[in-house]
Amino acid sequence: MAVLGLLALPFMLVGWIIYGLCTGGEWLVRYFLDRQERRRVAIEAELDRKQAELRATILSLSEQLNGNAHEARKALIRESFLARGEIPKD
Repeated sequence: MAVLGLLALPFMLVGWIIYGLCTGGEWLVRYFLDRQERRRVAIEAELDRKQAELRATILSLSEQLNGNAHEARKALIRESFLARGEIPKD
């Protein structure tokens, strides 16, 4: 009986090694997939932040252009009145 136990020992060791390799392989696959997911989420967050920053810049430039256009229209109207010899009303 003792001999049978000693003969079974290498099979048990091989089984534990295979189990350990499979478990370690699963852990590595999960680690790399999670790493890729974290990277993707970080890139998307950076893109969202950049998009919001660009949107704010565009709106700011739009407001500045609108203000400049308003001042230019007022100046043209004033020049038009002055060219006709009239005094513009403010």
